[in-house]
Amino acid sequence: MDQKWALFSFKGRLRRRDYWLYSLPVLLVTLPVFLYTSPSNMGNNQALNILAMVILFFVFWASLALNIKRLHDRNKSAWWALLTFVPLIGPAFVIVELGMLDGIKGDNQYGPDPKGRSMPSKDDEKETITIDM
Repeated sequence: MDQKWALFSFKGRLRRRDYWLYSLPVLLVTLPVFLYTSPSNMGNNQALNILAMVILFFVFWASLALNIKRLHDRNKSAWWALLTFVPLIGPAFVIVELGMLDGIKGDNQYGPDPKGRSMPSKDDEKETITIDM
């Protein structure tokens, strides 16, 4: 998978496995920056403050790109990403909708199925839950 596409593009679909494989390192980059930029540490070094802002912008952009591609895999528009900014509801939405639920089987308006599955047949119309990653 192309890392530049995964972290910077808003087009296409992203499966759960790849969502977690990219989201966890982005989170790990974010934690030290948030610890450094606490109100008690601000103002000590202007160059480090600017670097922290650049890193946080990258993290915000990458997280938004990953969330939108994951929403596309669930056959939802990018506007649903606004829900991730709502306190309490946002984190639950990210964990359940983006992190746990399987994508739509087959192609949709956002692109081909990243798992390579074909459209469901009449026999497959029953609701099933899959846990494959």
